[in-house]
Amino acid sequence: MLLGVVALTGCTTGPEPAPSSAVSQADSMWQSRTAHLGENSKVIALTADAGFGAMGTQTLTLHTESTPYALTVAYTALDKPFNTVDFTPQATLLLGTIANLDRVEVTAGTDRFALTSTQASANLGFDVKELGRNKDKLLAYSRSLAD
Repeated sequence: MLLGVVALTGCTTGPEPAPSSAVSQADSMWQSRTAHLGENSKVIALTADAGFGAMGTQTLTLHTESTPYALTVAYTALDKPFNTVDFTPQATLLLGTIANLDRVEVTAGTDRFALTSTQASANLGFDVKELGRNKDKLLAYSRSLAD
């Protein structure tokens, strides 16, 4: 069984990138995209680039012992009340740029949010994995978050 845990801290004002940072976010995520959830350093970079670090202090748990592969972002301190935050954009970015990631779960105490690749694809209207295969789609999605 392989299980990874990583702690991250963030201190910015919000989860969404500013309009001027959409290109930078897409470029950074494109460079860090990975085929495997088990590539810790890339997953850490992608999680930060997706905006999870900007929302508070969290620990990452990589569930790679069996499929479906999942990533849990567990907040020990969240800058806003859990029920006021939409984690869908950040989770979608991770599902798109980590090829074998099937599910992202976000927790804070007893609060939970989860998004699967199937759900993200339905929301987008195309396969979420295209974000990791087509830089133009990744950039377009990143720009849509900044609008």
